[in-house]
Amino acid sequence: MKIVKLHSIIALGLFALLAACGNDNNDNSVDLQTLKVVSAKTSFDALGGKDTILVNNDVKKAYALAPWAKVNSNGKLVVVTVDVNQDMQSRHTAVVIKATDNDSTIVAIDQLGPVTQIDLPENIVFNDSANAVSYKAKSTFGIKISSLNNWITANYANGEVSISTTENNEGHLRTGQIVVESSMGKDTINVTQIDLDRDILGDYYLQLVETDDERKPVTRNYAVKLVKESKKLMLKFTNNDLAFPVTYSAEKGGLSVAGGQYAGMFDNNHIGTIVGPSDGQTSTSTTVTISGKFVYNPERASKAAFLEGTELSFGKEPAFVLGKFSSTVIEYKNYKGYLIYGNDAQLFKRKL
Repeated sequence: MKIVKLHSIIALGLFALLAACGNDNNDNSVDLQTLKVVSAKTSFDALGGKDTILVNNDVKKAYALAPWAKVNSNGKLVVVTVDVNQDMQSRHTAVVIKATDNDSTIVAIDQLGPVTQIDLPENIVFNDSANAVSYKAKSTFGIKISSLNNWITANYANGEVSISTTENNEGHLRTGQIVVESSMGKDTINVTQIDLDRDILGDYYLQLVETDDERKPVTRNYAVKLVKESKKLMLKFTNNDLAFPVTYSAEKGGLSVAGGQYAGMFDNNHIGTIVGPSDGQTSTSTTVTISGKFVYNPERASKAAFLEGTELSFGKEPAFVLGKFSSTVIEYKNYKGYLIYGNDAQLFKRKL
């Protein structure tokens, strides 16, 4: 019995303690957190603007944690106004909304940076006909596009950049420029009109920087012709029977010379091409090439009466070699020496 009485006394003591605690909480000194977000549109693009947050209770106070976001409230509605974002990066802040001093919620605000996306290549190549082409474009603050040449028209409208050219009847290739300006900066796009048959085929000088007997650099010119033969584009030497195939790219307006191309016989030796894309490295592989793009240089034409103005450079470092071989198979195992070996290969079109 004594044990039972002891347990009863302890139980009564715990009940009294709980009752005392319950009485202390009845003074309502801490409000319950009841403010909730019903709906919110708080993601903005770089142009900024207004959007709303709806909560379930009337708003006593609302404010943003960054100066680029402004807040006004009316009843349960909070209006967020975001400034234009001129920075290149997105930015983030928050809006604090209070129904009472102790009942609040926080809503995140996000704003994207300016966007400029133009699917324009750095170089646009057309044939000599009148042409028109368009490219998708997107820009938060718009795009300004202008042409530096009267034969090129360029516009931006409805999410597209449109470019058109008149027919090229100048008798040679021509190159112009388009300037594109946006919040991201300024870019220059090169536009070329070129036709293989009308502008490129013809007589050229192949200029090379070679080494003389005293190992000093010397510039030499070889008369060549760029012609079509049996559906192949050939570079033919005017003063002998050597000729080898080359590749023309209408897309780039350029020319490529590959290694391993048979060029004919000279002094009882089989002659073939060897090319070196980088300084000190040469190859007889047909998959290794040196390449260049045709341009028109009016200053060259005005200074040299025998030059038409069309020219192409394969670069200063790449090497061009006509090698001597013991077989028609152009490989180094058959190599006997070189007939021509030079760097800084260039083609200059001659006037007819």
